[in-house]
Amino acid sequence: MKRRLRAALLTALAAAAIASPTPARASRPEVTRATLDNGLRLVLSEQPAVPIVSIDCLVDGGARVDPAARPGLAALTGALLEEGTQGRSGQDIAKQIDSLGGSFSTGSATDWVSVGASVLSRDFETGVDLVARSLREPTFPDEAVERLRADTLGEIQASEEHPGYVASRGFRSALFGAAPYGHPAHGTAESVEAITRAEILGYHANWIVPERTICAIVGDVKPGRMEEVARKKLGSWKRGTSPSEPKPATAPPARERILDMPTTQANIMIGQIGVDRKNPDFFAIRVMNHILGGGGFQSRLVDTVRDENGLAYSIHSSFGSNRFPGAFQVSLQTKVESAKAAIDLVRAEITKIHDEGVTQEELEAAQDYLTGNFPLSLDSTSKLTSFLAQIEYFGLGDDYIETYGDRIRAVTVADVADAARKYLHPDALVQVVVGPEAELTAQGVRSSP
Repeated sequence: MKRRLRAALLTALAAAAIASPTPARASRPEVTRATLDNGLRLVLSEQPAVPIVSIDCLVDGGARVDPAARPGLAALTGALLEEGTQGRSGQDIAKQIDSLGGSFSTGSATDWVSVGASVLSRDFETGVDLVARSLREPTFPDEAVERLRADTLGEIQASEEHPGYVASRGFRSALFGAAPYGHPAHGTAESVEAITRAEILGYHANWIVPERTICAIVGDVKPGRMEEVARKKLGSWKRGTSPSEPKPATAPPARERILDMPTTQANIMIGQIGVDRKNPDFFAIRVMNHILGGGGFQSRLVDTVRDENGLAYSIHSSFGSNRFPGAFQVSLQTKVESAKAAIDLVRAEITKIHDEGVTQEELEAAQDYLTGNFPLSLDSTSKLTSFLAQIEYFGLGDDYIETYGDRIRAVTVADVADAARKYLHPDALVQVVVGPEAELTAQGVRSSP
């Protein structure tokens, strides 16, 4: 009963933070930074509104640094960080966090491995200890390795039956090749089968090291106390020696591929290599993409492909911005018999915004949406913690939150036109279509080398 009550309290407090009125302009949180002697960076912010503390540690690496023959190594290693530490099993860890009524998770993404926890502020030191032990001294038990390997293989097998996943995998392979971001983050069946415990230990020793780690701590604790506990738990963590970084992909020439699959819906992905997160034109690109296809049901692609021609229920564009240049992509599903028509409309809209830019009315609508929704990314302790960790990771500056709205509002029609001409290349698009090849080919959908 006591555990349930505490868990319910934590949930209610988090919900209260989310339900608080959204400000018209996001204010800059007070942040204290410190770098430990081992190179680990701390980002600390006291937020006393609710008695919760969130810890989010990002370790630079992730799927981006997977060995060429071992895609999925970072994902498996990250998942295993919560499966046991020195003197404690994964079950012990789960029982402890349950007794606190908190949350604890580990994992990985394209550019990092992550460990995080959220606890009541009175349990703050215990939360930091859980995170620190998982980073520093995971045991990678054989049983856990095999269990998570089996889980991953099951997920991969299930995913291969979904045309959308097959399209995404094929698109990234066509776009990035053997370079970072070209393989599925969770790996392939062949690579996951081949990963050894020794390779997992090697990934941890080489990449999960303090000098590659950022820990953001946000909540109802004084920054001085946050730093004191972090130094106590993480300060003696020994530096490592990371291998050399892989190099980003170079843009491929225009190419088109059909991945044969017996479906009634064609899954289509069209795009190119885009930009990294620190690109100086980021805000103009964000506005431009919102107008093109990133604005939900208020975008040119939705207007043209969905509303005017009825060829798709959902269509979306995005500019992935990572440590290395990510993918610009348009994704949609349509009936197999309308695939060529939908592709032609998508390509025409990309060409149109590249050649003609946008209108003042479109610009202002995009600015209203992007500035109005931005505070929602900061409306809980855990969201703010994650956001601050990523601001530090990408080096976006102390004033990023405070100036976000102004920088979106500062984008002009000319800025959007310049971004479209500079970062969209209608003649060098990569296209992947999943569906019955014979039917697609018959209507003019092509497959080039």
